[in-house]
Amino acid sequence: MDFEPSHSNQLIGKMSDTNKPYVCTLSKELQEKAKKELHETPEGREQGLKALREKTHTRPDIKFRTDDAFLLRFLRARKFDVNRAFKNLVAYYEIRHEYPEVFDNLEVDKLKYIWEGGLEGRFDGRDNEGRFIGFFRPGKLDVDKYSVKDMARASVLSTEKLLENEEAQISGVVMIGDFADYTAKHAIHNGPSFARMMMSISESAMPIRSKGVHFVNTPSIFEAGMAIWSVFMTEKMKKRVKVHGDEYGTLHKYIPSAALPSDYGGTQPEITECSKKWMQELQAWEKRYHDENAMYGIPKMKDALGKDKTVDPGGGLVGTFRKIEL
Repeated sequence: MDFEPSHSNQLIGKMSDTNKPYVCTLSKELQEKAKKELHETPEGREQGLKALREKTHTRPDIKFRTDDAFLLRFLRARKFDVNRAFKNLVAYYEIRHEYPEVFDNLEVDKLKYIWEGGLEGRFDGRDNEGRFIGFFRPGKLDVDKYSVKDMARASVLSTEKLLENEEAQISGVVMIGDFADYTAKHAIHNGPSFARMMMSISESAMPIRSKGVHFVNTPSIFEAGMAIWSVFMTEKMKKRVKVHGDEYGTLHKYIPSAALPSDYGGTQPEITECSKKWMQELQAWEKRYHDENAMYGIPKMKDALGKDKTVDPGGGLVGTFRKIEL
């Protein structure tokens, strides 16, 4: 995102005004769920969008995307608490700037091996609470050939795609972390710096309701790895972690077999087929994602050596992102 910094968001506001206002097409059941769990009402939605949009003017260093559909993701993720939603929105752009190696030049075709190998994706169907189901299999990554950051890049694309679905915004998502074939070599590549980055992205930046993680096929080294990753998890997320080992029967207590692939004792196609199907959906959606988001973010400047730098409202350089409490 190489564009000139703006000292106001007036242009962005004018561009957003051309977007059609939000029209609710949620089922009665989802509307009731949104009201009960997220405090969302038609009146509150309108007021929240207005207040959140106004807050974007307090950060002239960021070019915000401010259409209704986009901002609603953040309001729903933070249960219509406008202040927390704005912190999430700011973190979304700051973390993208902090990790350009993950967020810049995201292209599905450059990561095809991820989905063709069944390393990451989404299953059709829902868990017992009606939540979407995603999965990742870090032990299947050839760390001698590929970077673990490719897994992060694939995860970002999948999450962004899922966030366009209003049902996912309201009901949330659960993940299955399959650690089959995970070795000490994988653990080295998934160390503290990578864990910190992934937790920053998943818990601070992405406006997704993460409702839990189910770990399966966990080797002996898994426990040591979790000790590191848990340092960067919120207390709420730690309580939502379930470890099943290789016992799929306990997994079925949370996710019905009808929503799981045959690899986990379910009735859906095997994981690689589910992953390839998801890749096709990503490929069909990718252009729209880039078209809608390319012009937004923290503007990059060039210093005397031609390196990227970023100017903040006070005239200094934006510092390294550490943690944003939401």
